[in-house]
Amino acid sequence: MPGRFEGLSDAERSLFEDIFPLPEKRGRGMPPAPPRNILNSLLYILITGCRRCDLPRGSQRASKSSGHRHLQSWYLDGTLNKIRVKILGFAQNRGMINWESGAVDGSFSSGKGGGAEVAYGYKGKGVLIHLPVDAEGMPLSAVTTAANGDERKQVETLPERIEVRTGNPGRPPKKPKRLAGNKGYDSEELRNILRAGGIRPQIPRKRNAEKDEADRSYSNFILSLYRFFVTVLLVRYSRSIFL
Repeated sequence: MPGRFEGLSDAERSLFEDIFPLPEKRGRGMPPAPPRNILNSLLYILITGCRRCDLPRGSQRASKSSGHRHLQSWYLDGTLNKIRVKILGFAQNRGMINWESGAVDGSFSSGKGGGAEVAYGYKGKGVLIHLPVDAEGMPLSAVTTAANGDERKQVETLPERIEVRTGNPGRPPKKPKRLAGNKGYDSEELRNILRAGGIRPQIPRKRNAEKDEADRSYSNFILSLYRFFVTVLLVRYSRSIFL
């Protein structure tokens, strides 16, 4: 549901000061937009749901072209991944991530114009967005693949894609104890891989498969916010994204 966004506060901005690359030097022309203004523009699109072309002007926001350009460059140089890791570490230190259980699901995003890793699947031409979350719906990672790919293969490497850095001694957790999925993930091979990694699978079987009481429970989690983030801000500009 669309909301309101007035911009990052000083405290929120300070969380990411050490992440952003140094601004490029220009011999002439306008100076580059500050990272805070660029984030404000991207978050405004995310929270309010407006189109990039309808982004309003303001002293606290960058232009739509600048936001688009930096979104692409931040993905390529790893800045977006650093932001994600920083947020997860901040949440882990404050006990905001529930590792007792989690869920994984995929969402189709149309890509009629083409692009990297865009292919025809049973839902049409586009990409699949794979998203694991914790028990409270906290997104832990995200990856996009071609629409004709196997969703179950993305779950097998789930622990490798979750990155949490707290800055404290010891190794923080990076995988839920139980993982729920819908019938599309029904696979004995996947169940065995998850069990070998210390994750209890909670994946219901299809009607034509033998029922297993231990795997019948399936929990639904709210994925709309992060799906919207990936679809509106990322998939619109790049069809091959790994967060």
